[in-house]
Amino acid sequence: MAPIDLAMIRRRAEHNEGMVSTLEEVSLHQQEIEKIEGLGQICRHLKILYIQNNLISKLANLHRLKELEYGNFAVNNIVKIENLQRCESLAKLDLTVNFVSKASLLTVHTLNANYKLTDLYLMGNPCCDFGGYRAFVVATLRNLKKLDGKDVTPSERISATQKLPEITARLLKELKRDGVDIDNARKVSDARDLAPDENDIAEILQTPENERRWCPATRVAEQRESAALRDEQDGKKKENVDALFANDGGGSRRSQKPRHVGFPELPTDMSTARQCNEGEFDFRFDENGGEFGESVILEVQVGKFM
Repeated sequence: MAPIDLAMIRRRAEHNEGMVSTLEEVSLHQQEIEKIEGLGQICRHLKILYIQNNLISKLANLHRLKELEYGNFAVNNIVKIENLQRCESLAKLDLTVNFVSKASLLTVHTLNANYKLTDLYLMGNPCCDFGGYRAFVVATLRNLKKLDGKDVTPSERISATQKLPEITARLLKELKRDGVDIDNARKVSDARDLAPDENDIAEILQTPENERRWCPATRVAEQRESAALRDEQDGKKKENVDALFANDGGGSRRSQKPRHVGFPELPTDMSTARQCNEGEFDFRFDENGGEFGESVILEVQVGKFM
C-alpha cells in the first residue's frame, strides 16, 4: 500500500517545479494507492486529478477540492458513488472499470449536487448490466450531456424521463429479489469503509490463479503479488550489479582500496623516477618517439565514459 503524502505529490509535481500549494494537475496513476487521503490538505487548488489504475475502494476525503474539474478514477475498486457532492466545480468524472454495482445506481442522484457535471463514464461496471442503466442515469442526472462517451440527445432525455418510474420500480424489484438492503444501498453520508477485508485477500493469495473469483479483494491480492515479484527482481538485479563491480574479469574479488582524500605531495627528490598507476590502466611509454626520436610519447587506455 502506497500512502498519498507530501513526498509522493512533490515527486509527481515536477512540471510545477515541485510546488504543491499551487498545483492544479497531478497524475497519481499506478502507484498502488488503496486510500484517498491528504489531497485536500496538500493541494487544495487541484483542477485535474489522474488517479486511475490503483486499488482505491472508496471515494472519500475529496470534499476540500472545490476547484476540481476532472477526476479520473478508472480501474480501481470503487463500489459506490458517494462523497463528491462538495466538489462544486466537477465537470467530468471517469469511473470506468470499477465495481460500481447495480445497487449503487441508487446513489447516482448524489451527483446532481455537482451542477457542472456534464460528462460521466461508468462503462465496465456491474451496474451497466442492468437493462435500464443508461435511461436511469440520463433521467436522474438532468445536466448530463455525455454518458460513456455518447452524447445525450434531447429526445433521449425526454424518453428516459418518461420511463424513469417504471425503470426505478424494476430496479428496486430486482434488488429485493437479490436480497439487497435497499436502505443501506441508498446511504452515502455515513458509508462504511468498503476496502477489501485482509482475511479475504489472504484467502485469495492461497487460491490458484485460475480459480480466483473476480472481486476487489482479488485485484488487491494480485497487485500485491506483482509488487512482491518486482521487489524480488529488483533485489536480484542489485545483487548482480554489485557482484559485477566487485569482481574483476577473472572472477576473483578485488580488495577494496581506501578512498583518497586530497592528492599526495610531490616528491622533493627529482633524481629518482617514480610511476603511479593506481587505476591499473594499460599504457605505452616511448622515450624515443617522433620521427627523429625527439619526443616522449605516453599512450593511456582509459574507459570511454570516465
